[in-house]
Amino acid sequence: MTKLKVATFNLDKDNDIFPDRIYNLSNVIYKNRFDILCLQEDYNSKKFSTGKFLNIELNYNYISIKTREKFRNGINSSSNLTILSKYPIKLLDKLFFNKGKEDIERAAVFSQLSFKGKEILLINTHLCHLSSNNRIEQIRAILKKINEYKNFNTIIFCGDLNALPSYSEVKLLKEYGFSDKNSEFTHESKVILDYILNKSKRDISIESKVLLKGFSDHHCLLNIINFL
Repeated sequence: MTKLKVATFNLDKDNDIFPDRIYNLSNVIYKNRFDILCLQEDYNSKKFSTGKFLNIELNYNYISIKTREKFRNGINSSSNLTILSKYPIKLLDKLFFNKGKEDIERAAVFSQLSFKGKEILLINTHLCHLSSNNRIEQIRAILKKINEYKNFNTIIFCGDLNALPSYSEVKLLKEYGFSDKNSEFTHESKVILDYILNKSKRDISIESKVLLKGFSDHHCLLNIINFL
């Protein structure tokens, strides 16, 4: 049996006590030794990059795409989608939704993870918070893109979906064949907004937990995926 520790975490850009909370988070991330860390709202500017800073000690493989570029607190910055991976990873593609429209611009990253002889399709996304209909359109576009990758036996879908488990956009993913294990709140408002969903032809079991509370308005969601 092999284990893969996958985490997803919305880091809330440069809000609250920034960057001090990121400095404090760095050691905690290092001690947890996630195999994969998918980040949303990863603040990036010429002066400071949260994802790159967290990767200093980890020294993991790094993929990041810029989204939602604008001036924040007087500094031109982006709110990136980032993947840090202990194992080899390759960018396959990226989708942008409503590019250039500040409030509703979002994206998805598609990558190929090579893990102990297994090739896994890994997706990281952050969907719009304003409209369920908008999120449904984004989910449909992601599923259409997934259909292009038929050679993967396992798909891991991470991200902040800005949707409760009962919402249509989450149900759409479940209807496609994705499942998830988490039942704990992932946001300080005591709701579930963050997900690690999986779809696999392999025999797997999953342990789920929520941790790293207090570093963002979101909590970190961890899945330990056991390949049997």
